[in-house]
Amino acid sequence: MIISRNWLAKYVPLEMDDDALNQALTFSGIEVEAIDHIPALPPEVVTARIISAEKLEDSEHLTLCMVDIGDGSEPRQVVCGAPNCSAGMVSVLALPGAVLGELTIKSARLRGVESHGMLCSERELGISEDHAGIIRLPEDTPLGKSVNELYELPDTIFEVEITPNRPDLLGYEGIARDLSAALNLPLYIKEPQPVPGVDSDAIGLSLSIVEPQLCPRYTARLLADIKLADSPLWLKTALIKSGMRPINNVVDITNYVMLETGHPLHAFDYDLLQGETEDAAHPSIIVRRAKDKEKFMALDGNEYELDGQDLVIADGKNAGALAGVIGGKQTAISDATKRVVLESAAFQPQTVRRSSYNHKVSTDSSYRFERHQSPEMAARTSLRATQLLVELAGAMVIGDLYDAYPQPVQRWMVALRKSRISLLIGYEMAEAKVKEYLGNLGLEYVKDGAWQEELLHDASEIKECDISSKCEAAMWFAIPPKRVDLLREVDLIEELARLDGYHKVPVKTPPSIIMDKHAYRIRNQVLDYLVGIGFYETLNYSFNDPAQLQLLGIDPQENTHKLINPQSGNQALMRISLLPQLLDNLRYNLNHGERNLKLMELARLYPADQNVEPLHCTALVTGQLRAGHWQNPGRQINFFDIKGMVTGLLELLDLPGTKMEPLAKSWLSQTRNLAWFIEDKPVAQIGALQPAIADKFGIDLSQLRQELWVIELDVHLLTEISRNRKRTFVPLPRFPSVSRDLSFVVANHISWEHIYRLVKGVDEYLISNVEIFDEYRGKQVPEGLRSLSLRLILQDKEKTLTDNRIDALVDSVIKELAEECKIQLR
Repeated sequence: MIISRNWLAKYVPLEMDDDALNQALTFSGIEVEAIDHIPALPPEVVTARIISAEKLEDSEHLTLCMVDIGDGSEPRQVVCGAPNCSAGMVSVLALPGAVLGELTIKSARLRGVESHGMLCSERELGISEDHAGIIRLPEDTPLGKSVNELYELPDTIFEVEITPNRPDLLGYEGIARDLSAALNLPLYIKEPQPVPGVDSDAIGLSLSIVEPQLCPRYTARLLADIKLADSPLWLKTALIKSGMRPINNVVDITNYVMLETGHPLHAFDYDLLQGETEDAAHPSIIVRRAKDKEKFMALDGNEYELDGQDLVIADGKNAGALAGVIGGKQTAISDATKRVVLESAAFQPQTVRRSSYNHKVSTDSSYRFERHQSPEMAARTSLRATQLLVELAGAMVIGDLYDAYPQPVQRWMVALRKSRISLLIGYEMAEAKVKEYLGNLGLEYVKDGAWQEELLHDASEIKECDISSKCEAAMWFAIPPKRVDLLREVDLIEELARLDGYHKVPVKTPPSIIMDKHAYRIRNQVLDYLVGIGFYETLNYSFNDPAQLQLLGIDPQENTHKLINPQSGNQALMRISLLPQLLDNLRYNLNHGERNLKLMELARLYPADQNVEPLHCTALVTGQLRAGHWQNPGRQINFFDIKGMVTGLLELLDLPGTKMEPLAKSWLSQTRNLAWFIEDKPVAQIGALQPAIADKFGIDLSQLRQELWVIELDVHLLTEISRNRKRTFVPLPRFPSVSRDLSFVVANHISWEHIYRLVKGVDEYLISNVEIFDEYRGKQVPEGLRSLSLRLILQDKEKTLTDNRIDALVDSVIKELAEECKIQLR
């Protein structure tokens, strides 16, 4: 929203500089986004009349003008390139010596013809960005007059952003009222006086509201004998400075009143409206829902297809306006307009917002109606516009105001406790000051009484408060209709804090938020480890696409948080898996020629069955382990490479898994997956992605001829498990270790985890480690079996092991494996 300082100063005295006004607006809750200073123009810029205008020879666009500035001197010769330059018009002339921005006006020769000055457009004067032609002033404008007087220069333009809960600030009057209350300044807002109407049977209207829940109030006023013309300069100037383009006096008045009051208006050409039947005495205005696929030609020249969610203002046949958004071309004001229907209404904000969004039409009207305009303001706004139409367009008011108001808004009252004020803003405020501040905002003090949370509509409902009833005393205030945001006690307290100054709220030192250093350390260790072994970190949005979860075999309806108003359908759920977006990242890189990829993301998930947002890490690996070399040919990453990555991380965190076994996931291979468990909780898992799942995400593994591996880490669980674990110092062994190798054949279905536990279980004290260094499946090994080679690391911390003790231990291991796993030594 754009406001002019000079226009604002007509309602409240502004004896302060622009910086102070900027600060006052900001502390009133009006955010100033930009400030544009329009300086005073030099005295050489004056009004002038073009006496003659003739096309310059050998030029298609230049005009030779003789210009009179009314000082009794000879007319000046000026060459002008504007297309609207014509004899008789009054415009603005910059004489030689005038400085306009970085341009200094000088006498010059154009196409061999002398030119002594420049006829100016609004952009050249810095008033607006309009450069379509030179300025056309009213014919009765005095010549030689300083343009500063006409355009009220200098001026300052403030671009402000109004919060959605303050529709009362969407007009100059509302901003002035707020500044008046905040700065304790007088307020100059005149209430419009009634304009008597003339009875006439020749002009009338049928008005009905079919959807009162979508349009709580609709008023219409009939005006005849309209004299359509250009608006006076003061009105044009006000609109231009507020970012609007003048059109004609009728349309300009509706825009001016909207900017002044904050309540939009619309004008229909009465003679273009139709009745409900051919023989209807008068045309109709019907507020109804649009018909399905109803066509509507709007003022912007576009045709829109409407549906039943749209609200329209229709005559007896067609839609004449999309309610609260934009008017229709069929009933628009034109040069032939003589009679006008002036609309002033209130519409349900959600309906206007939906129509504006669905049809991609945003207007000054929709911007205001979306923020909830009070029905009580419709009649006052209509009356103000009627006054101006009578004054500036010679309109004759016909009859009384047509007012469809099925359920008038009742005045409501809110109770305010002094104890609550001090509790919320941190200090006590005198009762007189409370009444003064709220009174300046238009609230009316009713009486003291017992506090009630409910809104009351009648002063007789306020209960007396005495000691015997043990009630809490409160001040009751009646809320003005335009303040639709004041519904609770806390709303009034917020206004008091704002007007008295937020800087007065005492600052209490907040408790120091102690950082979770342990969680921070674990997170960084995981991230640094993965980056150190070649992974690239990705960052994605914290949302899941329900369709992608279904591709993975995850039900998007279970254990998920659904967004009420998602930006798009593929961001409808809070994320419960990092895998879908990582697969999208991988596909993007594969499509751009990358084949050897290590991608990971460390982020939070949002499952519905947990009270925390657990930190997880998911990684994808595909391609070769390392780049090929003529001395060391490259090879594809395999299961054991991936397993080693996770094992290395768990060792780094000093969290060796207590158990390893497969864990079924719908997207992983059933035979090539492995999970690490600590305290019977899965903290990590690896596995090959099923080719069918990869294909659903646009990744053809058969064409790539390489496997895709998935790593999933529950970083939150790793953090919590390791939180209370203490590291103890273990001295270096004083006695040497001994290694023994065993090779044997064992059934394929017996896991390495099972074999490892059996071997360690023989003597956990002496067997310090068990390593597998070879696995073979081939012709020399019977089908269903595989050959394993193990290395046992034996060590006694108290003494050197003897051969007899070593041999006995190895024999015990072989016996245990033979009994439990039916091994055959090789």
